[in-house]
Amino acid sequence: MFKRLFFSLSLIAFSTLSFGAVDNVNKGVVVDDNGQPLPGVVISLMGSNFSVVTNASGVFSLPSSINRGELQFSYIGYKRQRLNIADNMKVVMSQDHKLLDEVLVTTQKRNQSAVDVPVAVSALSGQSLQMLNVKQMDEMAQYIPGLQVQLQSPNNPGYVIRGVTSDDGASYSQPRISVFQDGVPMSRSRASVVELFDMERVEVVKGPQGTLFGRGAEIGAMHFITHKPVNYLTGELSLNYGTHNQRGASGFINTPLIKDKLSNRFSFSYDAHDGFIKNLSGGSLNGKSALALRNSTRLFTDDNTYFDLILNYQYDDYPGTSFKSNSLAPVGGDVSPFTAASLEEGKRLGIKRHVGGATLLSNHDYNSNLHLSTTTGFRAFKSNENFDADGTYLPLLDCEENEKGIQFSHEMRLNYNKGNFNGFVGASYFYENSNQQAVVRSNLQSLYPAYAYKAFAAKVQPQITKLADMLPTMLPAAYQPAVSQMMSALLKKWFPSSYDLTTTSKLTSTPDFYGDVKTALAAYNISLDDMLASLGTQGQTILATIKSSSALPLNTSHYEEGTNYGINQAAEVFADGTLNVAKGLSFTAGLRGTYEHQRTGYESKTQPDPLFGSILYQPTNKTVYASDDYYSWVGRVVANYLFSGNNAYVSVSRGRRPGVIAFNNSADNISHLKPEIIISYEVGLKGALLHKMLNYDFSAYYYDWSHFQTMTLTDATGSIAKVYTANDAGKAHCLGLEVGLNYALDSHISLFANYAYIDGKFNNNDENGNPQEYAGHRFRLTPKVTYSFGVNAGYDIDRNTRVYFRPSYVYKSKVYFEDDNDPQLTQDGFGIVNVNLGISRKIKNIMYDFSLYGKNALNKKYLIDAGNSGNQIGFPTFIAGSPSVFGAQLRLSF
Repeated sequence: MFKRLFFSLSLIAFSTLSFGAVDNVNKGVVVDDNGQPLPGVVISLMGSNFSVVTNASGVFSLPSSINRGELQFSYIGYKRQRLNIADNMKVVMSQDHKLLDEVLVTTQKRNQSAVDVPVAVSALSGQSLQMLNVKQMDEMAQYIPGLQVQLQSPNNPGYVIRGVTSDDGASYSQPRISVFQDGVPMSRSRASVVELFDMERVEVVKGPQGTLFGRGAEIGAMHFITHKPVNYLTGELSLNYGTHNQRGASGFINTPLIKDKLSNRFSFSYDAHDGFIKNLSGGSLNGKSALALRNSTRLFTDDNTYFDLILNYQYDDYPGTSFKSNSLAPVGGDVSPFTAASLEEGKRLGIKRHVGGATLLSNHDYNSNLHLSTTTGFRAFKSNENFDADGTYLPLLDCEENEKGIQFSHEMRLNYNKGNFNGFVGASYFYENSNQQAVVRSNLQSLYPAYAYKAFAAKVQPQITKLADMLPTMLPAAYQPAVSQMMSALLKKWFPSSYDLTTTSKLTSTPDFYGDVKTALAAYNISLDDMLASLGTQGQTILATIKSSSALPLNTSHYEEGTNYGINQAAEVFADGTLNVAKGLSFTAGLRGTYEHQRTGYESKTQPDPLFGSILYQPTNKTVYASDDYYSWVGRVVANYLFSGNNAYVSVSRGRRPGVIAFNNSADNISHLKPEIIISYEVGLKGALLHKMLNYDFSAYYYDWSHFQTMTLTDATGSIAKVYTANDAGKAHCLGLEVGLNYALDSHISLFANYAYIDGKFNNNDENGNPQEYAGHRFRLTPKVTYSFGVNAGYDIDRNTRVYFRPSYVYKSKVYFEDDNDPQLTQDGFGIVNVNLGISRKIKNIMYDFSLYGKNALNKKYLIDAGNSGNQIGFPTFIAGSPSVFGAQLRLSF
């Protein structure tokens, strides 16, 4: 029903494209120093909310009513200009070598300077990503205050904005942070990691932004915007090689096919390196191999309408992740996560992931005031990961995860801009269908002494202990001391406080309770069977228990699997508008309403072990489902004041994470979690000082977080290990501060600095006044303080040659990897140094750039995660971050 409705609306929208009329206008053109047209330049009328954008030919149009005033011209990588309105303007823009110049953003669904947006938004242009040599999402996050990106692998990312983490890989999970590429949502964890190549810019918007970015933007969104085709021939090729056999190639070719009508852009990226950690059982760990392709086609049907078709594909083929135990060292090694591991599946460990999609964008200007855009996206993904969950050379928990899914989304938005009002209305539809299969293999001869005997002992130890207490009382007094001592020794043998795990291969069965006691009593000419028979029913019970649990063989190939399913549909309507009530003073309000239908499923074909039952997954006879419907709203209210190129704002916003239906490793154990709610209060000040040589961005915020959804380790009926159970931990709060500074000393040197302070904790009591499990604990994956700073120093040897030096430093304070703040599962504060230096020279319209780079140049050792699946059986594992990488890069562009 929803699909038919939204397709129908789309057809209606497209059918009206030819009926738009354009006002009488004044036209102009914007070109670069070489006379090439610049598409996408934002032209803003100073002192108002009016703005327009140049088309593929660099042409812009102004309504006849706008014939006086000052226009500002802004374009990524070019110096801003301000000019008075004139007839048939021709504006020439020059490139700017500054490292992190002001970036244009579409956060409010229209092109604006980041300074003019009354929202905490950090943006990095594609040029800045190149200058910083950033190719991965976690590297990008180092330069954005309030953002953390944890990449165990492309199959297991964690995103954190202002202390709120979104990292659950289950198919029924719901995002807290929206991830978009070219307007298409891709927030499903296993499908969201993308290589950063041929990017126009990256926008990270912080605070609840559901009005702007939909149902998953409880605390913010990341938007990756790729370069679109332009109507002239241009291209680039980049090659690099470095330590750890790091090798890479990337580039693009942009080709005009029909002048001013049809253009195409093909881009690619290949990035790989060998594993940083040697696996003594074969192969290496923590390596990378990623190939990504993109083709974009832009068609102009007339001066007012164009379409973009974008095709994406990425294939990841990584070696295994080094989940390393800190309690059992490899033979001849140690337990440090930074040294060789011995994960017994060897080269079988690894990650293979396919992600592909198609995006269709349309834009139509009915007139200078009314603009229609649609975004249609389809994505599909399939991933397989084999990993050693226990992090040892023993076959305790060898795991495999298989996940696949599809996503479809469609959005229509009508923008209106006239006089003192600027806003939009729209509707969207989202559908996804995914499933995640988890497989566990175990040799119980290893798992029994390492962990499972605890569960086994819990079943039989009471009866064995009762026998030990009863036997001496049934014997003549002369035998009682000796038998009592004998039973005490046997108890220590049968139920040791710990096992020597290096000798577990000799343990092929459970202890022989019956045989040991019978043999020991035979030395006194006493029959165990006769003694217990004399006790009647009680004796028969004890005898049956010890016989049924004695000397039983331990399975060497125990197998379990569990599959969860998630089908999500959402229909949304939204509106957002800004009213300029006085010179520089504006009020913004936005509202989004959502209807969601969730259907969650669980299935397990596990055959429980006769001794222990299941390790993790309780079996089902069929796939069982649960479903629910949700109606919700989110919104924002903002007041801001623009003055002399500065912007002061105050906002209140409401964010929401959808409710969750979770099967907790069992068909009978279902959690229906309430939707999370965040109410955020924020003030900010951004702008430029010192003759616009200093750009600054300050924001301070406080939010209350209700119905916090989390996963906690709990004991479960029928399972050996602890299982993760979804529950509602109550309330939390956070106070934070973010600062961004960019300072251009002169044309040769610019500086940047970012700082974030996040004091996020769980409240002492929930909404009902009851003490909370995590009272006073800090949010996981959230350093209290982060900062980064860097320099872009460049010197022009002549008009065609420039040398540069770009060092930077990034610091994070202490991080807890779990909400229970286990002191073992932490990373203390640390900082890393990155550096780039090189020379660029232009020869006959070709720019040559050669550089040397160092990432983590001082080889700082740090963890990116701890705990993980091994924590469920008492074997927490630890993952090391990247050591230093040095290399060289050659880039040619024309």
